[in-house]
Amino acid sequence: MTKHKIAFLSYRSDPYSGGQGVYLKNVCEALAKFGHEITIYSGNPLPRVADNISVIEVETPQYFDTFDFGKRIELFRTRKKDLFEFQDFFEAITGTFSEPIFFGERLRRNKHFIKNKENYDIFHDNQSLSLFPDIISNRLVTTLHHPIQVDRMIDLDNEESILKKLSIRRWYSFLNFQKKNLQQSRMVVTPSQNSKKDIYKYYDFPETNIEVLWNGINLEDYKFREKENFQNNLVTIISSDVPMKNLANILKGFHEAQKNINELTLTIIGDIRDQNINLIDQLGIKKKVFIKRKLSREKLISTLSECDIGISGSLYEGFGFPLIEMIAIGLPIISSNRGSLPELMGHAGISFNPKDSHELAQCIEKLVLNKDMRAKISKNCKERRDDFFGWDEYARKLEFLYQKIINGHI
Repeated sequence: MTKHKIAFLSYRSDPYSGGQGVYLKNVCEALAKFGHEITIYSGNPLPRVADNISVIEVETPQYFDTFDFGKRIELFRTRKKDLFEFQDFFEAITGTFSEPIFFGERLRRNKHFIKNKENYDIFHDNQSLSLFPDIISNRLVTTLHHPIQVDRMIDLDNEESILKKLSIRRWYSFLNFQKKNLQQSRMVVTPSQNSKKDIYKYYDFPETNIEVLWNGINLEDYKFREKENFQNNLVTIISSDVPMKNLANILKGFHEAQKNINELTLTIIGDIRDQNINLIDQLGIKKKVFIKRKLSREKLISTLSECDIGISGSLYEGFGFPLIEMIAIGLPIISSNRGSLPELMGHAGISFNPKDSHELAQCIEKLVLNKDMRAKISKNCKERRDDFFGWDEYARKLEFLYQKIINGHI
């Protein structure tokens, strides 16, 4: 395979929070291992990647590191005062998440990009969906993990206040730009058939130019283990506690189930909002719930290995790394029947309506009390695990797509 110069574009690349940063790190390192020259143009937070990958900071005002108006004023005072900076500041302070909107213009002004933009064979955008310079368009691949329109819909459905609903709509107004901007791309890569369907629905992007590639997973890290001593320990991974992760209903379902199975415990991996901390207190399950915030990969794997059943209860996922991690380690799964989760789970678990906490409680009781069902599902997990692949194979599939674009076949 011909070695290429590839520029990845990412408006922010937190390596520890959310799937976008994890994706960027693993894809870039796998491509670099195959000899491609990788440059990442990113706003803060920057990715942490292998030394053979160049990371170029695209300077941003970092207005969204704080929601304090005074601090944002101070950040604005350090900026060059032109129409573009005024526009970015105005959008930020009036409630729009402006980072992805203006990332393309900040890239256009970046000195390293100006000097090197002619040298890249492929530009690969990591869900920025910004308006990029024209030179990028005929070589642009976009990874769209899932349409953010779904996040907006879920956030609105979970808010009763009219003023807060207006605020949510304002926050997500960057989506008004993204539908048009996506048309720059020659190809969209997405991690599930469900996401492909929704990208076509929300963006009207040609289905023939949407390629489904399941995300990779470092399977060698997640050793499959046969559970010998079942101890009624449930686990769920939420990363960030947003309405889409559906933690409130998971807590309610757990609360109902533990009334009948007193020895149940629930471990929550990820950040948790005060609202759900209060709910834990209200339900009287504080002694049964264990919260583990940001964990290293080693700690995550160790925690999962100590548990018995995994719950993946999101209202929507474009892919769902936590589900795959739990399957890979051998946990029988109780999964939401929404988004890509049924597609990915296969027969490695049982499904429930994520809006129905009573149905979740029934699933918990069924799986905890039925040893034969758990054994059968664990066997299915082992078989399902074999359907997933590592980041090296993912990179090989990307190489093929890149070559089709370079050769003019897309």
